[in-house]
Amino acid sequence: MKKIAIMILAIVLIPLAALADLPDLSGLTFEELVQLRDQINLAMWNSQEWQEVTVPQGVWVVGEDIPIAHWTISLSPSASAKWASIKYCDRLNEAGTDAGNQFYCNIYDYLDVGSADNDKYPQSIHIDLKPGTYIIIGHAPVVFTPYTGKPDLGFK
Repeated sequence: MKKIAIMILAIVLIPLAALADLPDLSGLTFEELVQLRDQINLAMWNSQEWQEVTVPQGVWVVGEDIPIAHWTISLSPSASAKWASIKYCDRLNEAGTDAGNQFYCNIYDYLDVGSADNDKYPQSIHIDLKPGTYIIIGHAPVVFTPYTGKPDLGFK
């Protein structure tokens, strides 16, 4: 009985002790809170438990908004559009809204099952993101999933 009581007490007190280690955030400015949030997001993305995230349309900086890694990018299941555009570039135009030198690709939702067009239009892309580059997502949100390697072709 004592062991059970000690275990219950430990389960309750350990999270409370962890909360006590958190700094007081009430004195931070808005900019400091945003920087802290960005650091926390990056730490979560780099953790072993990380699986995937939906990224909305927009211009995103690799290494700040999106972690530097090899990713599989596919259309979000919640997208109302049936396709999304992906631009990957090393610089932006003067307005910061479009790409300079770029890789450009569209990804599509699956077409009708058995359609010959399914082979023509990719449902996902694999891309190795480098620091200081940009991803521009248009038309629909996409899902970033850590790249798990090429599929096994079955050769012995």
